[in-house]
Amino acid sequence: MEGDSGTISSFGNRSLCQLINGTGVLRPQELVDRELQRSKKKIIAGLSLYKKPRCVQGELLKGKKLKKASEEFLLKMSSFLGLDELETYELFTSFLSNDYRGSKKDLQHVLGSERLAHALAYKVRDYYFNERLYLLQSIKVIVNSWQNNVHPFQREFEKFIKSEEVISGNLQRMLVETLQQISQEPYPTWETNSILMNERQMYLWAQENLREQCEILEILYIYVKDFDLPEEQVFKLLELFKRHGFGRLQNYKHVLDDSLVFLVKRIGYLEVLIFIEMMDLESVQGCIERGSFSEHFLLKDKETFLKLDKIIQTLGAEESHGPLLLLWSAMHMFGGEVSDFTMARKYGNGAIHLHTFHYLYNLLKSEPFTEENSMICSVSHHTVYNLLVLVLSTFDEHTLGSDQDAQALHRVICLVLKQVIVSEDFWDKGSDAGVGGVFHSALLRFPLYFSSFVQFSAALASSTPNSAERVFHIWKQLQRYTEYLDCNHSSDLTSTKEINEWKLVVNKSPYPSKGFILNAGTKGKILTMGTKHDASPIIQWYVTYSGWDLLLCEVEVLLDQVAQGSGMVSPTQTDKVTLAIELVNAVLKNHPESQREFEAIIHCIYTLIHRFVRLFHPPVTLIVQCIECVTCLAKQNPVKVWHDMKQTGLLPYLTENIDNIAEILSGQGLMAGCYGNMLFGVECIEGLYPITTAILEFISNLIQPFFQESMENELMASIMYILREIFPVFQKWRFYKLKTRELIGRKCVDIFHKILVNTITKTKPAESTLKRPKVQEIVVYSLLFTEAGQTLLGIIATGSDNVDLALVQQGSMAEDGIGSETIRLIQISFSVLNQLLLLKSPDLPLSPVESALSSQPVVRQNQHIIATIAQYIYHKHNPRLPMLACLLLKRLAVVSKMSILSCLGGSAESVRDMYLNRLQGTTEDLRLKVAILEFLSVCVEAQPGLIEMFLNVQLTDSTSSEAARKDLSIGKISCLQTVLRLMEAEKQMTYKCPPDLLCACMEFIHSLWSGHRETAMSVLRTCDKFWLSVCAPLTRDLVDSREQLDMGLYTHQVKTVSHVMDILAEEIFCVASGKLDEKLKKILTGINSTNRLKYWTGEVRNCLVEEANQTIPPADDLSDHHTLKLLIAWKNFLITLSRLQVEQLKLDNHLKEIIIIDLIEGLRALINGSSNALNVKLAKITSALIFRLIKSWTSALSMVKRTVKDVQTAIIEALSNASVVPSLQIGMIGSLVSMLQHVRLNKSNRLDADTLLVVFQTACEVIHQSIFQLPSAKDLTPGSSGEVWLKMQVLCCCLLEEVILQLPMVSSWLPVLQEHLIISSLLSSVEYFIKGKHGLNFVHTVMLLFLTIAKHEKGAESLALNGLTQHLCLAVTNLYEDLEPSALKQSMKLNAKQRENSATFSWHGVYCLTVDLYSTVLLVLKFSFLEDAFHFLGAHQDRMIQCFELSKVLLQENVLFEAEKTCDFISHLSAYLPQWRISSPNSVHQLQGSVLFMCQTFVAYLMSTRYLQHLLENRAPEDHVARQRLQQQSSIEEDLPTKNVLLVKKRLLEILGRAFSMLRYFTPELCEILYERNMDYVEHQPFLAVAFTAPSIDQECLPSFGTLTSCVRDVCVRLLTKHEVRPGHSPHSSTDTSVLDVIPKPLIMFVMENALYIVMSQAMRLLRDPGLVQTDKQLLKRELGTEMNYFLMELQRYLKRGAPTSPSPGSTHRQTSPKMAATPNILGRSISQTALMSSPEMEFFKFVQEFVSAVLK
Repeated sequence: MEGDSGTISSFGNRSLCQLINGTGVLRPQELVDRELQRSKKKIIAGLSLYKKPRCVQGELLKGKKLKKASEEFLLKMSSFLGLDELETYELFTSFLSNDYRGSKKDLQHVLGSERLAHALAYKVRDYYFNERLYLLQSIKVIVNSWQNNVHPFQREFEKFIKSEEVISGNLQRMLVETLQQISQEPYPTWETNSILMNERQMYLWAQENLREQCEILEILYIYVKDFDLPEEQVFKLLELFKRHGFGRLQNYKHVLDDSLVFLVKRIGYLEVLIFIEMMDLESVQGCIERGSFSEHFLLKDKETFLKLDKIIQTLGAEESHGPLLLLWSAMHMFGGEVSDFTMARKYGNGAIHLHTFHYLYNLLKSEPFTEENSMICSVSHHTVYNLLVLVLSTFDEHTLGSDQDAQALHRVICLVLKQVIVSEDFWDKGSDAGVGGVFHSALLRFPLYFSSFVQFSAALASSTPNSAERVFHIWKQLQRYTEYLDCNHSSDLTSTKEINEWKLVVNKSPYPSKGFILNAGTKGKILTMGTKHDASPIIQWYVTYSGWDLLLCEVEVLLDQVAQGSGMVSPTQTDKVTLAIELVNAVLKNHPESQREFEAIIHCIYTLIHRFVRLFHPPVTLIVQCIECVTCLAKQNPVKVWHDMKQTGLLPYLTENIDNIAEILSGQGLMAGCYGNMLFGVECIEGLYPITTAILEFISNLIQPFFQESMENELMASIMYILREIFPVFQKWRFYKLKTRELIGRKCVDIFHKILVNTITKTKPAESTLKRPKVQEIVVYSLLFTEAGQTLLGIIATGSDNVDLALVQQGSMAEDGIGSETIRLIQISFSVLNQLLLLKSPDLPLSPVESALSSQPVVRQNQHIIATIAQYIYHKHNPRLPMLACLLLKRLAVVSKMSILSCLGGSAESVRDMYLNRLQGTTEDLRLKVAILEFLSVCVEAQPGLIEMFLNVQLTDSTSSEAARKDLSIGKISCLQTVLRLMEAEKQMTYKCPPDLLCACMEFIHSLWSGHRETAMSVLRTCDKFWLSVCAPLTRDLVDSREQLDMGLYTHQVKTVSHVMDILAEEIFCVASGKLDEKLKKILTGINSTNRLKYWTGEVRNCLVEEANQTIPPADDLSDHHTLKLLIAWKNFLITLSRLQVEQLKLDNHLKEIIIIDLIEGLRALINGSSNALNVKLAKITSALIFRLIKSWTSALSMVKRTVKDVQTAIIEALSNASVVPSLQIGMIGSLVSMLQHVRLNKSNRLDADTLLVVFQTACEVIHQSIFQLPSAKDLTPGSSGEVWLKMQVLCCCLLEEVILQLPMVSSWLPVLQEHLIISSLLSSVEYFIKGKHGLNFVHTVMLLFLTIAKHEKGAESLALNGLTQHLCLAVTNLYEDLEPSALKQSMKLNAKQRENSATFSWHGVYCLTVDLYSTVLLVLKFSFLEDAFHFLGAHQDRMIQCFELSKVLLQENVLFEAEKTCDFISHLSAYLPQWRISSPNSVHQLQGSVLFMCQTFVAYLMSTRYLQHLLENRAPEDHVARQRLQQQSSIEEDLPTKNVLLVKKRLLEILGRAFSMLRYFTPELCEILYERNMDYVEHQPFLAVAFTAPSIDQECLPSFGTLTSCVRDVCVRLLTKHEVRPGHSPHSSTDTSVLDVIPKPLIMFVMENALYIVMSQAMRLLRDPGLVQTDKQLLKRELGTEMNYFLMELQRYLKRGAPTSPSPGSTHRQTSPKMAATPNILGRSISQTALMSSPEMEFFKFVQEFVSAVLK
C-alpha cells in the first residue's frame, strides 16, 4: 500500500484484496475509500509496477547494510525473478513478515546452506506470484462490483472507476499494455535467470504467465462490458489476439503439456468473448432496428468497418475464429452501404465449417464460465446470448449448418437460457425473432422434434420461479400436436375445404396407454414435405392438450418396454424420458406448487428407478435425473418419499437389527442394494460417479427432517454403507475428473456433519425395552474406530502446502475449482472431527483417531498431525480454513491429554509468530482473530507450556524474587502485547476492535485471571492503559437490542461486560483492597461516582426481562448464552463486593436495595415467561443471588415489608406454573427466612400480622404442592434432584417456624396449617424418612418446627390429634445408636459449637428431639397427653435406662444431650407420679434408681476437676491406680480448668438440675412435711441413705445425703468462688476462662437450691419416719447439721467476697470430729445473719439456716 511519503509499496496486495473484498469483517466505507485513494497508483499501474533489473548488479543494495549471505541471496532472487533489486529487497521483507515459516533466528542458518536457500527462494517466488495475482484480483473486484448495488463498497468502487485517472483511460491502457508485455515475455532459462531456473521452475513460470494472462483478460472483458474502448485500442487488441493466435501461439508452447492446455483454451475463449463484447451487440441490435449504424461507437465510420473487415478476412484457420466469422457475417447482412452478401455468405460458411456452435458450447461448459453467481459466468452467457440473438435474427435456423450444428446450437441456447438475466430478456422479447423464434419453432414442431422443446423448457424453468411458472402454464395448454402424416391411416382422415387441411374422422390414440387422445373432428395442416433426407410430410394438429399428460404417456411407453425385457428398451425412448424427467425436476425446483399436477409422473419415477436399477447396463443419466427429482420432492414430503424410495430396491438395507455398537465392525446384515452393483459395476469402471453424487445429495436432504420427526434411524443402513463402502475407499477410486473425488468426499462428510450437529427434537414412545444404538452413535463410533476415521484424518492432514498446490492447479482464484473444492472438504472435516471429540461417550475406550491425534508418528520424519493442523494458519486464500483449524485445536486442547507444544516440535516458534502476525493484521478475517483468541483462552488452563510460549513474559536476572517480580517485562513477540494493542480503549467499538473481537480479548484476559497466571497478571497490571482498556466497557451504555437487526453486536457487548465483571471480581478477591493498583482504584472510583453500577443493575434486569419474553427457544449450548454469562458475572461481582469491602466501590444502602429490587423484578419476569431450559436456569441463579444478597444486605432494606411481599408474590407466581422448580423456590424462601430472622433479632421494621400470615400461607402452599414430590429413600443421593426437593421442604419449615415465632396469636396460623394438612403430611414424611434413615436435614428441621408448634396449647393439641404417637413412637426406635468410647476421640477434635451441633444434628439427635417433643407436649397438654407419654415411656424405657447408665461412663456430647432430654421428659412425667405408679410401677422404680446413681456419678465428676480433664483428653482411663492418684491430686490441688472442662461441667450441672427437679416429685413437699404431722409417709419412700461420705467414681454405693451435700458444698459453692480474684493476683493476669463466663450463676444456684430442698425434705421424711430408730435420727441430725454448717460458712465467705478457704479433707471419706460435733451452735453463731438477710437471692438460704437451727439442732 502507499506509504506516508507517497511512494508505492509493491506488496501487501493480499491485505488490500481482503480489505476491498469485505473478507472477514466489513470495514468502514471511509477506510476503504482512503485505502483505494492511497493505492490508486498501484492499482492503475498493475503488474507494470514490478520493474526489471535496470543497473549494475548489487549497486542498489549497497545502502541497505545487509549481511553477506542476505545480499547474495537477494541478488540471486533478483536474477531468478527478473525483478529489480530494490523490489526484490521489499519482496523479501514482506515475505519474512507474512509467509516465512521459520523463526527469525533460523534465517541466517537457512541462508548459509545452499540447499535450504534454494528452497527458500522457491517459497519467495511463490509469494511473489501470489502477490501479483492478488493485485490483479483487487482490480477485478473493483471492475466487477462498481455497479453491483449489493456490494457494501459499491459507492467507493464507483468513485474510483469514475475518477479522472480511470476515466482518462489509464486503467484500460495498463491492461492492454500489461497483456501485451506478458504474452510476449521471453521464456526464462538458467543462463538468463540464474541456476535456480531449472526445468521445474520453467514450467511453473509458464503456468504463472498463463494464469496472469487469464486474470488480465477477465478484467479486460468485464471492463469492455461497461466501457467502450478507443478505436486504436480495439485494433491493437485485435492485432494482439491475432498475433497471439487467440492463446495458442505462446512463446513457450513447446513446454506446454496437457495440464496447461485448459489455460491456453481459456485465454482463447476470453479473447473471443472480448472481441464479441467490443462490438457492443446490444447497440448493434438497436442500430439494426433503426436501420443505421451512425450511433455505434465503432461501426459508424465506413473506414473503420472496412479496416475491421480486412482483419477478419485474415481469420478462418482456427476453431476460435468461428464466432468472429459468424458475427461478422451477420454484420455484413446489416452493414448498410458496406453490406456485402457475398462476404456474409463466405464468413457464414467459414463459421459453419469451423463448428462455431460446438465451440461456443465448449466455451460455456469450461471454467470459469460455469461458476454459478459469478460475474464472468453471467457476462459470458449474456455475450453469447446477444450473439445468438443477432445471428438468429439475421439467418434462418435451418441455414446454420447440419443437424449436428443445429443440436449444438440448441445446447448453447439451453445453457444461456439458464441464466437469470437471459431468461428475463427472453420473456421480454417474446417469440418474434432471435432465440424466441427458435423456441417457438420447437414448440410448433413438438412432439415430432421432442428433445429441443423439452430442453428449452427445462433450461427456462431452472432459471427463476417466475420463468418456471410460465413454462408450467405453457405446457399445461399446448396448442399444436405435430407428427408425420404417415402415422395416420388414410381411413381415419378426411379433407376439408382448405388446402392441405385434414380432419380426423375417429378418435386417435398416439400412445398405447389410451391416456392421450386426439378427438374426432380435430383439424390439422400439412406444413412441409420434410427435409431433403426425409420426404415424409408433416401434419400439425390444431388441438389444445396438456403436455404433462403427453410426457406421462412417454414414461409409460418406456415402462412397457422395460417390462418386456432389457433388450426391448429403445435408446431413443430412454433419452425422451430422461429429458422429460429433467423438465419435471426443473419445474418442481422453482415452482413446488405444481407437484399436484405431477402425481402420476412422480409415481412412474419410482417405478423407473425400481425397474432400471436392476439392469446389467442401466441408463445412468435417466437414473440420475430420477434421483434428483426425488431429492427435490423430499424437501416437501420427506417421509413419503423415503417410504417410496425404499420400495425401489436402490438403497442399501439391513436384514437384521443392530443391537449394539460392536456389530458395526462386522457389517453383518448390511446389504448394498442395487446401488452397490451400479457403483462397482458401472461407475468405478467408467470413473464417473453421477449416481453416487445424486444418492449422497438425496440422503443429505433427508437428515434434518428425519431428526425433527425422530425417524433418523431409518437412514441407518444408508449411513452404514457410506461409512463402510464409500468414505473409507473413495480416494482409491478411478476418477475422470479429480474435482469429483473432492465433491464425493465433501458430500459424505457433510452427511456426517448434519447427523452429528442434529439433536432429536421429538420423543416417541419406546417400542421395546431393548436399547438399540442411534444413527448418531453409529456415526461417532464408526468415525472413531473404523477406517472411516483414518480417511477423515487423512483429509485433515492434507496440509496447507497441498492446498496451495491445488489452488495453483485450479488456474484461477475462483471459487469453483479443485482447489476450492479441497478447501471446502477440509473445512467440513474440521467441523466433523470437532463434533466427534465433543460427542464421544466417556464409556468408550481410547479410539484409533484419538491415538493418532495424541501419539507421535511412527516414522520420525513424518510431521505430527497436530502440527499439520496448526500450520493451516499459513493458508491465506480462504480465512475460514485456518479459523476452523483453530477451533479444532481449541477442542483438542480441552479433551486430549497431550501437549500441543510438543506436537509442534521445532516449528513451534514459527507457528506462534504466524498466529500473532495474523492476530494483529489489520485486514485479517475477524472470525479468525476471534478463533485464535478463544484458542489461547483455552490454553491458559489446558496447555500451560504452549500458553507460556505465547505469553513470553521475561524475568530479569535479579537476586531477589521480589525484585524480579517488579522487573517482569513482555517479550518482543508476545500475545499480551498484541491483545493490549487490539483492546485499547480508543479502538473499542470501532472497526479496529469491533464487539466480537473485544469480547474475545476480554475472554482471554479473564482466562489469565481465572487461571491465576501470576506472571502475566503482574506484568499486565503495570501497563499504563491496561485497566483503562479493561474497564472501558463498564463506562459505555449497551446498544438497544430492539433497534439491532443483528443481535450479534448486543450479545457480544453483554458478554464483554460479563468478562470485565469477572476480571474485577477475581482481582478484588485475590488482591487486598488496600493493595489494588492505583490506576485501578482511580477507575473504580470513577465508576462509583458516575453511578455505573446503578446502570448495570438496570441492564441486568432488562436482560432478564427480555429473555423471559423470548418465544424462540435458545440453542442447546446454554453455557455461552450472553444473558446467562452476564448474570453469573454480576453474581460473582456482587458476592465479592458483599464479602470484601472495597473503599472505591462502597455501595450505599439505597443502591443495595435497588440491586435487590431489580433482581426480584427480573426473577418475576422469568417466572412468568416461557419455561424453557435457559429461563429456568436464569431463574435459579437469580433466586440464589437474591438469597445471598438479602442475607448480607438485609439491614440495607428500608422497606422490608415491600421486599417480603415481592418475594412472596414471586413464590406464588412460580407455584402457578405447571411444574414446581425446587432450586428456584429455595432461594426465594431462604430470602424470606433471612428477612424474618433479621426482623425478629433486631426488633426493627416489625411486620404486621397480615403480612406474616400471607407469608405463612405461601409456605404452606409450597409444602402442600411439593410434599408428594419428595423422593424415595433410594433416590436420595448427594446432588440429586430428590435432595433439592428436601432442601426446599427444609426451608419451608424454617419459614413456618420464623412466622410462628413472630405471630403471637396461635389462632391466626394454626388454621392455615390445618387447612393445608401440613402437620399430618409432615408427620407421614418424617416417619418414612426415619424408618429409612434418609433425609436427616429434613427430619431434623421438621422436629424443630414441631417443637415450636408444641409450645402452644392449640398447636400441641393439633400434633396429638394428627397422630404424633402413631407416627413417631415406634419409628424412632430405629434411631438408637451404640455409643462407644471409641467415638470420643473424634468428638474431642471438635470445638464446643461443633460438638453441640454434632450431637443434635444426627439421627441420635433426632431421637433426642423426639423425647424433647414429647416432653414439651406433655408439659403443655398435661393430662390429655398423659396416655401417649406412657406409651412412649413403655416403648423407650430400656433406652432411657441405658442412656443414664452410659452417661456415667461416657461424657460425650450426644450422650449428655440424650440424658438431658430424657431427664426433662421424666421430670415432666413425674408430675403425674400417682398415675405413673398405677400405669407402670416397675418403670418408676427403675428410672428413679437410674437417675439417682447418675446424679451420684456426676457429682463425683464435678468434684474431680483434674480427673475430669484427664478423662476428656484421654478417654476413659483403665488404670485404677492412675485413677486413684488423679482423684487424690484433684482433691488437694487448686485446679485451673480448661474451657472444655467447664463446658462439660455446665452440661453435667444442667442434667443435675433436671434430675433434682424430677426427684423433688419423689420426696414430700417440704413445707407440708414440716408442718403437717398426719401426712401419708408411705407415699414417699426415702431414697437417700443415711451416710455422708463424698461420692466416688470407682466405687458404686447407694446414693446418700453425702452425695447431695457434696454437690452443694464441694461443687456449687466452689464454682461460685472460682471466679473470685486471688489475693496478690491481677484480675487480668490469668488467661483461663472465668467459670461464670461458661457456667451461669443462676444454673449453679438452681442446682444448689434443688439439692438443698431434697436434702431437707428427705431429712424430714426420715426424722418423721416412726420406723427409723432414734440413734439413726440422732446421727442424721448431727452429721447433716455439720455438713450444712460447713456449707453456710463457705456461703458466708462467698457473700463477703473473701478469700475462699474451703476445707480440704485429706481423704474422700470425711470422719466427723467429736469436738466439732459437740459444738454446732458455735459454728452456727459464727455465721452472720445480717449478710444472709441483705441479699434478696439469699432468701432460700436463710430458710436453710433456719432449718438447720430449728430442725438439726
